[in-house]
Amino acid sequence: MLTENRVIDLVCTQLELDGLTISQKLDTTQTGIDIVAVSETGKKYFVEAKGATSSKESTKRYGKEFNKSQVKTHIGMALVAAFKVREGNPDHESVIALPNNLPHKELIESMATPIRASGIKVWLVDEERVEKFI
Repeated sequence: MLTENRVIDLVCTQLELDGLTISQKLDTTQTGIDIVAVSETGKKYFVEAKGATSSKESTKRYGKEFNKSQVKTHIGMALVAAFKVREGNPDHESVIALPNNLPHKELIESMATPIRASGIKVWLVDEERVEKFI
């Protein structure tokens, strides 16, 4: 099961493979947008990541998949962060990166039209790839 830190690592690897430079990479002990990457043209990608389980071994949820209520809460938090980025940086990309599992995918699919209309991108992540979903 992917922790938020693992999602961040996988997305950063893909962004670098795509030729972008990582200018900011945070982990779960830090606050702010998790990833900021810059293309050769200067376009920035602001990525807010979420995991499928807790990143902290000391928590009750460590190693256990988040339930639907927890998925809803952290997708809501990711969308708030992405909307703030979009508002302040309309010429750049605002992205949320989520685990590619059924609870995350179903919730995102249920909101696909307004997410697309907002200009926010959604990437689904697993150990094999980063899928640019929306």
